Amino acid sequence: MTSAPGTNLRPLSCGPAQTAGNVHEVVTLAKTPDSIGLPDLLQVLERSGLLVRSYGNAPKLSLTSPALYDPLAPVEGFRGEILLGIGLHPANPETNDVVLSAAGAGFGAIVLKQLSQDIDGLVTTAVEAGIALLVVDDAVGWRQLYALLESALSTAAETSRSPSPLGAGDLFALANAIAAMVGGATTIENLQEQVLAYSALPDQPIDEDRRNGILGRQVPYLPENAEQYASVFQSRGAVHIKGIGTALDRLAIAVRAGNQPLGSIWVVDADGNLDSDAEQALERAADIAALHMLRARSANDLARQQRAELLRRLLEGGDDVQLIAEQLGLKPSGPFVVVAFQPDLSQADEISLLRLVDLVTTQCESHRQGAHCVLIGTTIYALFADAAASALGSIEALARRLIERSAATLPVQLRVSTGSAAATVAGISRSRHDADLVLLMLASGRSDGAYASAQEVRSRLTLLELAAQFRNTPRLMSPAATRMVEFDAKSGTDYAKTLRTYLDLSRDSAKTAAALSLHQNTLRYRLRRLSELFGIDLGQPEDTLVLWLSLHLQELL
Repeated sequence: MTSAPGTNLRPLSCGPAQTAGNVHEVVTLAKTPDSIGLPDLLQVLERSGLLVRSYGNAPKLSLTSPALYDPLAPVEGFRGEILLGIGLHPANPETNDVVLSAAGAGFGAIVLKQLSQDIDGLVTTAVEAGIALLVVDDAVGWRQLYALLESALSTAAETSRSPSPLGAGDLFALANAIAAMVGGATTIENLQEQVLAYSALPDQPIDEDRRNGILGRQVPYLPENAEQYASVFQSRGAVHIKGIGTALDRLAIAVRAGNQPLGSIWVVDADGNLDSDAEQALERAADIAALHMLRARSANDLARQQRAELLRRLLEGGDDVQLIAEQLGLKPSGPFVVVAFQPDLSQADEISLLRLVDLVTTQCESHRQGAHCVLIGTTIYALFADAAASALGSIEALARRLIERSAATLPVQLRVSTGSAAATVAGISRSRHDADLVLLMLASGRSDGAYASAQEVRSRLTLLELAAQFRNTPRLMSPAATRMVEFDAKSGTDYAKTLRTYLDLSRDSAKTAAALSLHQNTLRYRLRRLSELFGIDLGQPEDTLVLWLSLHLQELL
């Protein structure tokens, strides 16, 4: 479609036909469309390649389709609209003028490609002009970015008018279209390996794996799954997957919104003859599938992101926890418990972490009504309501299943901790704090296995908190313990370990010597020497108590 002179390019013009002379007048009189906050939009399009460099002063963005920059036309648009700066080079002085013009025309945001250039000057201009400046990854095509923004904005507009999300019917129609275009039975999956849609064209061969996946709407677990999915998500194009055993070959591709993985498409290659034309067709279909999947998902994404932010604030605690709990639909009284899931960061790349979040969220929310999940940093927190003592066993069993499944299917080693039970919403932040401490113990190797609960390791948690207190108040530490640890570090001796073990074992020389693999005479000599070196009198109960505690806490500092 060719735009009329004097207008910015846009796919659809609302209202009566406009000429160059009256565009500005019509725009200023037009009804302001619904809007969305920039943070909300960025959350919906998380990891799509968009980064914010300046938020500007405009509190809301218009839910109209993005406008495309045209160097031959004046910069004009709806208030709060997004302008895609196609062809603008950050190093070109004219780009600075376009940012100013966009701000003056009422645009809420402008999107540029950084192209490995320093854009601090443009950021300053945007801040002063009051327009949000976004940069998109150089690898993301403008056409795809336009489609992603249009889908997110139009879905947000529909969501603001109706609470019902878009159904999955379009995905089934898309699966049939892909099956006809590529030439094989097709399934569309999310990151959790759940079958969202499948084709139903006659005379297309399938195998038992596909049949089971359709019946259960879940890809059956097989030992080769992890390697196959890894090859699909590591590739930017279609991948041929060799069938194992009785399974037929597949042609598969990851579905992405920019850089963010959304799922995958799998086409049965019954005869092994899907060629480069089929690959190209599947790659084009993946772009279309991204729009469908983003649209279907993002109808609930804004509400989900809002719940996540509320849960994040609830876990942090504060004076407004009662109000936050009401907005989440939680009762004032519990009991509540927080479970924390932390992956081994040496194994968890971005894709694995996203799939892990989906796995944990799906399993927790389906396990128990009223469960809420949120990712903070690299830790996933699940808040369980009505977590009475009788329910803790099933929550622990769920945690252990997730440890096993994440290791088998992602594969990522997972550490899981359960915090202390909270009687009211005010105690939820404490439950999260205890879960974090247990994770710290698991990561340090001070607790065996990959799962532990605050109830099981209560004494160790107390020592960890005391260690933090001693770290902040060094005068609480026994001077003799500090000197002993420093002496051992310089001299290569084991006086601190010897005394700590001796006190741990109630001053039983025989047990201490056995625990340290020493002769009792050697132990007695060490005890005499440390008394002489550090002025220790074990006949003073109070001093001995502080000394013993300090020796334990020194290990945790």
